[in-house]
Amino acid sequence: CKEGKVSEDGGGLLDARRKLPPKEEIPLDGLGDQNQQCPGVDQVCCAEPSAVTETPYVASCGIRNDNGINSRILTKDGKGEAEFGEWPWQAAVLKYESEILKFECGGTLIASRYVLTVAHCVARFNGADRVPLKVRLGEWDTQSMKEFYPHEDYDVGNIYIHQYFRNNSLWNDIALLELTRPVTFAPHISPICLPKLEDVFEGTSCVVTGWGKDAYRTGKFANIMKEVTVPVIDNPMCQNLLRQTRLGRYFRLHEGFICAGTEDGVDSCKGDGGGPLSCYTPDGRYHLAGLVAWGIDCGTPDVPGVYVRVAKYLDWISEVTRLPISEFYPK
Repeated sequence: CKEGKVSEDGGGLLDARRKLPPKEEIPLDGLGDQNQQCPGVDQVCCAEPSAVTETPYVASCGIRNDNGINSRILTKDGKGEAEFGEWPWQAAVLKYESEILKFECGGTLIASRYVLTVAHCVARFNGADRVPLKVRLGEWDTQSMKEFYPHEDYDVGNIYIHQYFRNNSLWNDIALLELTRPVTFAPHISPICLPKLEDVFEGTSCVVTGWGKDAYRTGKFANIMKEVTVPVIDNPMCQNLLRQTRLGRYFRLHEGFICAGTEDGVDSCKGDGGGPLSCYTPDGRYHLAGLVAWGIDCGTPDVPGVYVRVAKYLDWISEVTRLPISEFYPK
């Protein structure tokens, strides 16, 4: 109940998929030499900036590196792990805390100066005199510096929160991060294409990526980026399934959401928030169908994950970026 009335929007009952409060174990804690560890479990060590290449890399949106960059990398337990550079639009949103960077949530690169994420991850930083956030691109293994190409960090200059964002129900849970300088595109760093309003993803399978937990309460964050394939379901079915949970029979699914995943243990989870739900389309590219938003626990059978339906916010994205929407599609 909310103020004596049955909740219809799930307010107070949703599990937002960003990281938990401080002292939660975070994997981004040893980005130095192989034997180097940062003093805190949720701290991020940083490498010296890499030299700028003389010939700029020309990026095109939505191109996945199916087999990674250079070659496939075998790990001890590679189940569900992405290859290095496979999903070049995946971003990590990091927060300054006492001059140390800490992981906050995921993000998705859509243009040279803009990263999409979820509002519930970054809203509390909006209006700060100095935005305490960085975006990390090109990351893969958070515990190693021995990747084929180094990751790149970018300062966030401005945060734009959707004007109708509701923190309790997570309606309109979308935000844009404007970077202080353009991204240097590379084989492992490039944007995803935005969807078109008429695109239909229901009935197809898409891929969600990130470093989030593998279980809601007892799970651990991933060191190496994970990927999982999930079926997209229509909103009436999703609403019906969610009504079987603690949300109750009066729950109404907002039109700004899209749902995916009903299989046991196959889902996004804590820490994945803001990351992409990437869908392959007939044009041979991946388009951003959704942003990881919330769910009820993680990976529970017949309980879908809920994502921001990006296609509903195309006009807002164009207005905030001051770019025609055609700029976010293949040239």
